[in-house]
Amino acid sequence: MTIFEQILAGLQQKFAGVDTATLTRIATKKAEGVTDETKVTSIVEGISFQDVMQNYGDFRAGQAQTSAVSNYEKKHGLKDGKPIENPKPEPPKPNDPPNPQETDIAKMIADGIAAGIKPFADKLAKMEENEAQAQRNSQISAVAKKYGIPEFMLKDRNIPENTDLDTYFKDMKQDMSNNGFQFSKAPETAEQKQEKEASEFAKMIEADTKSIVEQQNK
Repeated sequence: MTIFEQILAGLQQKFAGVDTATLTRIATKKAEGVTDETKVTSIVEGISFQDVMQNYGDFRAGQAQTSAVSNYEKKHGLKDGKPIENPKPEPPKPNDPPNPQETDIAKMIADGIAAGIKPFADKLAKMEENEAQAQRNSQISAVAKKYGIPEFMLKDRNIPENTDLDTYFKDMKQDMSNNGFQFSKAPETAEQKQEKEASEFAKMIEADTKSIVEQQNK
């Protein structure tokens, strides 16, 4: 496989669902001047979803501009923005309002760009929403575990975003205790076990030392 083909294959795997034409344009540009195959992975990893959106938006902008201008000129009998076989129009004065033709073309271009980028923007927003929700769920699970709240108690529970989780689960644990729920004792961590053994060893030494002193004082 050529460098271009390897980059394209990597992009198709990384951005599944994105049209091949967009990824081909990116791969073509990124493959220029690259001869070392070991750089393919870093090149693919360095391309973000925003880069894909930007490339697609730029392409649609150019495409929309060309199409809009061509269609408008055909409809109004223009060529290069000027009436066919008509005298050269006077240049606009500084305070003149925008030419309606220019306004219409600009709007057509803007509408074309917005329509092309929207699917990518929606997909990016959904990815960010899912990531934020996953982080929130992980945080909730960690604090709940800290207070011994079982996982099944979290199912379908809607906890507002600005809630103080420590206070929330502390109160929840108290309510559960008041209603007779028996919490299982959390397993002892390695650090806790080590501290316990060290404390017991220190007490044993203290007792032996005390016993020796008492024997010597007799």
